[in-house]
Amino acid sequence: MAVSAFAALLSLAAPVAAHAVVVGPGDPIRTPMEGSPWDGHRNVNSPMCSAGVPGTVTDRNGEKHRVMLTAGHCVNDAPDVGLPIVTGEVYVPTTEGDKRIGTTGAHRWEVPQEDAGLESLPAAFNGADYGVINLDPDVETTGASYSIDENGQSYGEPVAMTGIQDNEDLPRGEVSFDNFGKPICKDGMRTGRACGYQVFRARNGIWTVGIGVDHGDSGGNAYDPTTNEVIGVNSMTFGPVSRVMPADIAIQEAYGIPDGQVNDHFEVSDSTAQRDSTYRTLNEDMAADQEYARTQNSQDSQEGSAPQLTDLVDQLPQSPQLPELPQSPQLPQSSQPFELPQLAEIQLPSFEG
Repeated sequence: MAVSAFAALLSLAAPVAAHAVVVGPGDPIRTPMEGSPWDGHRNVNSPMCSAGVPGTVTDRNGEKHRVMLTAGHCVNDAPDVGLPIVTGEVYVPTTEGDKRIGTTGAHRWEVPQEDAGLESLPAAFNGADYGVINLDPDVETTGASYSIDENGQSYGEPVAMTGIQDNEDLPRGEVSFDNFGKPICKDGMRTGRACGYQVFRARNGIWTVGIGVDHGDSGGNAYDPTTNEVIGVNSMTFGPVSRVMPADIAIQEAYGIPDGQVNDHFEVSDSTAQRDSTYRTLNEDMAADQEYARTQNSQDSQEGSAPQLTDLVDQLPQSPQLPELPQSPQLPQSSQPFELPQLAEIQLPSFEG
């Protein structure tokens, strides 16, 4: 992306937080690209994603780390994969300006090349997609999942997370229907909260219908509304079908934790503190980016000099077409009310080995 000399100088200035922020699952995050200008208030043209659950992880050496989960493709640092290359710094978009909350830690995103053949389908279907944000010391966290959509609308009260849903690991390429029909809810900064059904799971994916993940929701929190356990982070969508990257697998791989021991090593933030900052919405940031582009009298304002704004809202990987499934069974009663959509007829893929 070409930038004017003035914009390049602005990009060197680091945002300064007036006070610590309280961040939690479902909140919006911004991951500036290399060369993204700083307008004195916010990082311009920053890729937009959502935050997963925060907590404290104890690694195999007994060291503790304050972290937050998100999607791996939201913190991409690899070239030639069709996504922006980000700096590794992570911000939240408050109405007072962008405030840094941390830096990218362990992350993984497996994606096939665009010209790959049928042999790439297993990777598209079951590739890992997780990222860890190492939180700055002054950042406060809440374990209450909550979100507003791109228009500033909320669809429910904050829900305190109780832990990580730790399922038995599956070998790569294996599919299990042991979660078929179980409820799932998600929070994300594009579409807010929505609930649906789980359909099946693979090692790196909980496949669902009804939660309506869209660009910008990636990295946001997905949870079981009957137990309030974290299931994972929003990862991929294809029509009515969405995939969630399992949180237990992400934590296991990032910190070398054995299967079945995630909750012994990861403590979800037990704070239910209210967010003390008002966040800018996706639509507000996109409008601000458009206004910034209009005010530039250099290469920034020339057609093709900057990425399309829609490209900066996280690009969700595409999934293969899916086979027909039977009707969903009756869902268990929940102690907390939530609304579930009707299960539509969809098609799901099948893979061998």
